[in-house]
Amino acid sequence: MYKIIFFADSYKHFESAIKEYEKRLWKSIEIIKLKPSKKKDEISIIDDETNILNEKLKDISWYKILLYITWEIFSTEKLSQIIEDKKQNFWNIIFIIGGAYWINIEKLKNMIDLKLSFSPMTFPHSMAYLILLEQIYRIEMIKKWSSYHH
Repeated sequence: MYKIIFFADSYKHFESAIKEYEKRLWKSIEIIKLKPSKKKDEISIIDDETNILNEKLKDISWYKILLYITWEIFSTEKLSQIIEDKKQNFWNIIFIIGGAYWINIEKLKNMIDLKLSFSPMTFPHSMAYLILLEQIYRIEMIKKWSSYHH
């Protein structure tokens, strides 16, 4: 099973595509959509959202993958291999997408197992969520030897 935790107000620009992948993955995915902090300054927002993530993650023994722009980039095939390897020790995988100002990684670094980037480019959070859903679906299709991934 996969779990995705992310901060988002809306993803209306990508809603139909997101809904399609959520429908395709419904048996194997749990979505936890968190409301972004309403604080006014960047530091307070980062602290607030980091604390929220800390509370959500502290008692979870799943394999945790944090998405961020400057970390490791893998091909889909490599990510699929990593996930399949990790599923031998961790039944479940959790992906985390931080808020608009990101998070305080120092406060969460001991909870994170893998830091992953899709690209050095910046994407809206809703697009990153859509990309993540598509990649999870693709990974599932790789496992089934589907023609979806060729």
